[in-house]
Amino acid sequence: MVDDPSAALLIRVWLEGSREFRARLLTVRGATAGTPAEEVTVAVTSSPDEVLDAVRDWLDGFTRGATTQTDRHG
Repeated sequence: MVDDPSAALLIRVWLEGSREFRARLLTVRGATAGTPAEEVTVAVTSSPDEVLDAVRDWLDGFTRGATTQTDRHG
């Protein structure tokens, strides 16, 4: 559904080399009538705190976008 106000965020974490923390946050950009869904990297981080900041930013952007779309259709 193009107008469905939902989203998913995948957080992949791993330890690299000498136990260095790494994370990648991915989401799927929604399909439109002319384009298929596309995987998008939201952030690449090197600490748990950076992961939490990236999740907060992503959630803030999602809630702003959902409010804007609801307001436009209302």
